[in-house]
Amino acid sequence: MTLKATSISVRIGKTTLLEDISLELKSGLFLGILGPNGAGKSTLLKVLSGELKPSSGKVELDHVSLEDWNDEALAKRRAVMPQASQLAFPFSARSVVAMGRWPYEKLCTPFVNRISVERAMALTDIRHLSERSYSVLSGGEKQRVQLARSLAQTMGLTGDSTSKYLLLDEPTAGLDIAHQHAVLKAARQQCKNNNTATLAILHDLNQAALYCDDIAIISNGSLVNTGPAEIVMDPQVLSKTFECNVIKIQDKQCHKPTFTTSI
Repeated sequence: MTLKATSISVRIGKTTLLEDISLELKSGLFLGILGPNGAGKSTLLKVLSGELKPSSGKVELDHVSLEDWNDEALAKRRAVMPQASQLAFPFSARSVVAMGRWPYEKLCTPFVNRISVERAMALTDIRHLSERSYSVLSGGEKQRVQLARSLAQTMGLTGDSTSKYLLLDEPTAGLDIAHQHAVLKAARQQCKNNNTATLAILHDLNQAALYCDDIAIISNGSLVNTGPAEIVMDPQVLSKTFECNVIKIQDKQCHKPTFTTSI
């Protein structure tokens, strides 16, 4: 069971945002999307989530076109965390997280939904914000609440064996260093413990190397390369993509590569 994009392109007028991209999200793997600003990363996520229809190509969930899934059925399989979410009403943080359980309200007891909400809030370290109004939270706190909502949605039902897909658009934006790692750790934990296929748009090369199994590099709307992180994150490719001199150093403590730049 996979979420698969085949030869997708997106054109608005004479502008090409994506060109002939093929990508597959696999259960239990964390896929990081890297690329410079304006490369088409968020557009790709919108296509994969079903928010945006590609101009050509196709996106399939379990070999069925994404267009043929109704909203409720799709909500049971994939959760999306956008870059920013605005709410017009003063919902509490807990109520926002509980929105992720909407697809399952009629399928399980309130107790089961409540447990999922509590687990998601614990994973994202926002239990102390539970009764605060979402509208007065800082940008970083809102990010963590939205991640918790997405996690609660992908927790599904007890004994549910269907694959879940978690799509995160810049989940670390606006967060301090500690919470950046906490958010990515929570997403990876959900990925591994629940066999969730996870995609995250990231800007930090070191965080991508530390948390992601696979990497896809996007530049000028095209897929530069995709595959295992240790292979795809080649300094020469990264230097060309980001137009700066990227240097790779092997970290002996965490046994993962770290990246820096030189003037």
